[in-house]
Amino acid sequence: MNELLEILEKFSHKKIAIIGDIILDKYIYGEVDRISPEAPVPIVKVTREKYVPGGAANVALNINALGGQAYLLGTVGEDVHKKILFDILTENNLSSSHILTDPQKGTTQKTRVIALNQQLLRIDHEDTSYLESHFEKQILANITSLPELDAIIISDYAKGTITQQLMQKLTTYCQQKELPLLVDPKPKHMRWYQNVFLITPNRKEASQMSHLELANKQQIETAGLKLQQELNTRLIITTGKDGMSVFGENHPLHIPTAAREVYDVSGAGDTVVATVALAISAGASLEEAALLANQAAGIKVGKLGTASVSKQELAEKLGE
Repeated sequence: MNELLEILEKFSHKKIAIIGDIILDKYIYGEVDRISPEAPVPIVKVTREKYVPGGAANVALNINALGGQAYLLGTVGEDVHKKILFDILTENNLSSSHILTDPQKGTTQKTRVIALNQQLLRIDHEDTSYLESHFEKQILANITSLPELDAIIISDYAKGTITQQLMQKLTTYCQQKELPLLVDPKPKHMRWYQNVFLITPNRKEASQMSHLELANKQQIETAGLKLQQELNTRLIITTGKDGMSVFGENHPLHIPTAAREVYDVSGAGDTVVATVALAISAGASLEEAALLANQAAGIKVGKLGTASVSKQELAEKLGE
């Protein structure tokens, strides 16, 4: 693990831009001791509530927590959720200066109700209509105005921020600048990701994109190689309890999970793409970046709710 620790030390001050769907995650925690007389559903007695940045904002938090410098780009609505989100970003030393406000759309919010150490319900407030062209142009203008970047991440939750034209222009820009462009993808936008540096689908997303079942290692290899050829890109397919599979220039590499216990997989994909982007920026091979990301994901799934993984936590795990 010494080589991985050396790469981790080079994360400091790497400049990564994150473009995508910015989400405010709300968690409602409570206790359940009876069923409602109105319907056969549990009554949750609320004990506490908390808000955390989700989606592209969680990717940015992971970049900062791992020692990098994150620049977050996307849109929010003109509403109370925007204020809550911006306050939390400020508390976490993450600038909101490159986030645009779209008065026609509300800020995306996911509310999770948790009791008995499990999620009982999720409520989504969202408008998934695509950005208007002037917002696309402003995001591109903001990207070109940033300091010299080391990588760009697309965090696509299919909430409308990532459009086909924006994706095409960013791909061209990154090719011209020789910048790694990494995508945490959504299957409905699959064809938009051609010629990017890397995509990081989970098992379900890779299955939907390849139209193949991914029940075992051989099926994962078949699907991964198919997507790699069709999209002309590298892949890291995350497979939950089975770890991840890497498709680069070499033969596919299967990495077993580093998780000891799995409490919550939400946000694990954000941790993976953030870690890989920093590792690639620090000079790591794709396989080394995947090994680091696998360790980081193992830490994340041991935490309840959307959460970032710190550089110190990852260093300690690598040192075990």
